[in-house]
Amino acid sequence: MGDWVQGWLIKDLIWAMPAGLLIGYGMGRGVGHLMIFLRIKNADSTTSPNDFLALALIALAYVVAQSVGAFGFLSVFAAGFGLRQAEVRVTRSELPSEHVAQPVLGHMTSSLEQGTVAQVDDMSDSQLAAGVMMGDMLAFGSLVERAMEVLLITLLGAALAMYWDWRAIGLGIALFCVIRPASVWLLVSRRLLNVRQKALVGWFGIRGIGSLYYLCFALSHGLAHDVGHVVVGMTLSVVALSILVHGISIQPLLERYERSSAARPD
Repeated sequence: MGDWVQGWLIKDLIWAMPAGLLIGYGMGRGVGHLMIFLRIKNADSTTSPNDFLALALIALAYVVAQSVGAFGFLSVFAAGFGLRQAEVRVTRSELPSEHVAQPVLGHMTSSLEQGTVAQVDDMSDSQLAAGVMMGDMLAFGSLVERAMEVLLITLLGAALAMYWDWRAIGLGIALFCVIRPASVWLLVSRRLLNVRQKALVGWFGIRGIGSLYYLCFALSHGLAHDVGHVVVGMTLSVVALSILVHGISIQPLLERYERSSAARPD
């Protein structure tokens, strides 16, 4: 009982989770404000490229959190949220800045105003700077993300030949059709999402990098070999089922949602 209180309740729940979230959020906010300030101060966009900023923020947030015993995975998640909050607070606009100030090809060798697709006269310096920063980061991050997805899915397919577990079908049905939708309906207010939006969010809870991360975490923290073999098989199988089921259903469901929204706007 004492080990449970000290090892999980105090160390993991009370310290590691909130500390990871606060560290990541603080770093994301700080980096976001700093980069927007540098963009405003330096008209020449070659002085502060943002392509690798997302990777640097991920690495720093994870390492700092892990170094103090906090959860690095949660810190990385919170860092992305903090970065977006910095952009929102500085621009004071509900529309994402990268939608109104998108960097164009060759923007790294041109001035900030010439290197974006935007009505510059109608925008503040902060919106323009935030748009270039977020556009750079999201474009580069999307490229890296797709490359990692291809690698992980290839490795997952190879591993399934050894670790496929038919019991994962029942677990997948419970996760996809019961647990995930129920959590969305219970935790998300109607003021944030309407019924159709909550249904979509409840369905598209793709099992992926988070599941693989916590699988590796469990395996590296003393999970018994016989139990570990079962957990590996179930996790990899559920992730594969999620990729298949959600990948097939995403396009028709989104198209149906768009048609219903156009015909019956909220």
